[in-house]
Amino acid sequence: MGVDSVGFIPLASFPFPYKYLMAVGFYFYIKSQVSKKEKAIFSYEFILFIPAIIYGLLRAYWYFILHTGIDKDIFWNVYKSGFFLYNEFVYLVFNLLVMIGVLRFIKSRKKLIKGSVSTKKNWEWLLVFSKMFVIVIIFNLLHQIIANSFELQHSGKFYYIILVLNSVYIYWIGFIGFTKSNLLFKTFNFNEVVGEEDDLLKNRIEHFIIDKEAFTNRNFKVSDLALLLSISEKELSLYIHNTYHMSFTDFINAYRVEKVKKLLISSDQEKFTLLAISEKAGFSSKSSFNAVFKKVTGLTPTQYKKNHKNE
Repeated sequence: MGVDSVGFIPLASFPFPYKYLMAVGFYFYIKSQVSKKEKAIFSYEFILFIPAIIYGLLRAYWYFILHTGIDKDIFWNVYKSGFFLYNEFVYLVFNLLVMIGVLRFIKSRKKLIKGSVSTKKNWEWLLVFSKMFVIVIIFNLLHQIIANSFELQHSGKFYYIILVLNSVYIYWIGFIGFTKSNLLFKTFNFNEVVGEEDDLLKNRIEHFIIDKEAFTNRNFKVSDLALLLSISEKELSLYIHNTYHMSFTDFINAYRVEKVKKLLISSDQEKFTLLAISEKAGFSSKSSFNAVFKKVTGLTPTQYKKNHKNE
């Protein structure tokens, strides 16, 4: 039997140590995306290399046996023993376990991210990227189970199914890397204060809300502010929720209440009715004004006005 093949199977088709390094490489990619202060997923990272090292040493030993002439059928004998079959399952399960650890790491750090909306979107991409990798591993594992259960190991058509799946995933990553490289190469910091991009967005929001008093427009909506800021409604809502810990409606109403409070204690307040004051602050109706004011201050407008007079 020739050195370059084992029956119909070329030696090149036998799994090399790189298969044990796929998820490990992915782990280090994820790690490179976070700040240096972040702890590793595993305490002793060298453990992740042990399966690849063991398999690499085995292959080196087999090639030594083969090329020294001690046993020219070493690969055929190993193949007949079922080693390569079991190895397929072992490396897939190993990769799956590592990726589960990666997913848990990503999810646990998601809420700690500080930074812009775009930064959070990049982190979401990292999560999708990881989930897709897990799905591919699971499909490869199922492929092996089905192939061995129905003796389809040597079926070219069945093999091409998983080959196409793996190829689609690889080309998808390549497409993202080519068109959106900022998603693949983005370093995240968890312990930093709000970044410059956030500061700029916050300043622009406060410019329209505080300086321009856009909230006094009773029909002012999240879409209006998003248009002024040139960002999407979803991005704006997410930013306000993460920064101010409230919805857009509560955010706007808080400024309206502050406006009412100032008007109630102003020297000219006697000239206006409560309804006129509420409309001046941007409330669309007396009922909504009373409900929001009490929700924010714990008092009715009349009680607030009376308390201020008694001070």
